[in-house]
Amino acid sequence: MKKMLHIIAALVMALALMLACTVPAMAEATETLELVLMTKDSTTAGFDEWLKKAEETCNLKITVIPTSTNNNDRQAEITTVLSTADTSVDIITVNDEMYTAFKNTGWLEKLNNVMTPEVVAEYPTAYLNDMVITEDGSIFSVPMYFNALGWFVNTDIMKEVGIESVETYEDFLALCKAATNDKRFGYGDAWDPTHLFNSLGSFVNLHGGDYFDWTDEKTQAGLHALYSLLTEGYTTTAQMADVYDQLYQNLVDGNYACGLLYTGNIAKFQKAGLYGDEGSIIMIVPPVVDEEVGATAYCSSWHYVLNSASPNKEAAMRFLNYAASEQGQMDYVLTFGSYPSYLKLLEKPELDSLPGIEQMREYISKVTLRGRPIVPEAMEYITEMGNLFHRLVMGEIDEATFCVEAQSATEYYTE
Repeated sequence: MKKMLHIIAALVMALALMLACTVPAMAEATETLELVLMTKDSTTAGFDEWLKKAEETCNLKITVIPTSTNNNDRQAEITTVLSTADTSVDIITVNDEMYTAFKNTGWLEKLNNVMTPEVVAEYPTAYLNDMVITEDGSIFSVPMYFNALGWFVNTDIMKEVGIESVETYEDFLALCKAATNDKRFGYGDAWDPTHLFNSLGSFVNLHGGDYFDWTDEKTQAGLHALYSLLTEGYTTTAQMADVYDQLYQNLVDGNYACGLLYTGNIAKFQKAGLYGDEGSIIMIVPPVVDEEVGATAYCSSWHYVLNSASPNKEAAMRFLNYAASEQGQMDYVLTFGSYPSYLKLLEKPELDSLPGIEQMREYISKVTLRGRPIVPEAMEYITEMGNLFHRLVMGEIDEATFCVEAQSATEYYTE
């Protein structure tokens, strides 16, 4: 009996100690906590307003560290913070390339308790599977917003050549052929070696191929489709040095009837009085090659990630749960004018004033958004593939040789 009483007393004491430990923790949850955010957004208009809202909602005091505006410098800064287990930074904003490089290093904290299955279901599913979720199902990111690669056409040129709509790939080729003359090309692009993969991957996806498998006949069909636009005379080698700034200007000037450009440019077109009802440029759903594949386009994003060395994880979780929520996404979008990763928000009337919102709503309802073919050594792989395509364009190799060398490069960078 005495032994039983001793056991009961020990259990009571253990319970009391446990309660003594948990009560302060619960009390601390209502206290203002400190957080350090390293972000690219700090110089963007409206940032101070957004920061104040985030602090008030999460009961946080956030110290902001701006990242460099230069891509290479920014990646070097962030790599240094994470690789050295720097405890002075908690949350960092990174792009797809950095996320891919960091997600399997152990430098980031797993966020599956934030990006739960219920939350993940609200985001672009194919994109998350391609880009964010690791092979073992881990998630180390909260996507901030998304930007899709859009098909933009000049409706004045379409009317001129008698093309009413571009829905199928045959429609697209008909426009390219009819619009090409001695003053313009039917199709325009950005074929700089660091941009080319976006376009090549887009054509591979439309044909149902796999950018990481150049032995696949459908992947080869995608390559042939893009390359044949040049051999048929519908596009030009002059774009081999072009990035999206030059492509945008060529579309504005009417030098191309259509081209691939990110949806972030809709606001630029609209500001220039050239988009939709105000002008001749519109975004269309990608032309369908195969009904089974359907319309597909690349989607890119920036991400919040949590430094695994962060000493302020409770504060970080408050912020990340907010950022992943409907409210957090809406606050971000209304402040910065981007498109939310939380897709159902696109239907909200609060976003009716966003540039191109109606086209984006149609895009999301009809298009499968995919992640881009990015590997940990992203720029090395991207550039090698771009230079390989340049060799094809310049007649140094044929398509069969391209596929052999592309497969070799892919295997090297994906090992």
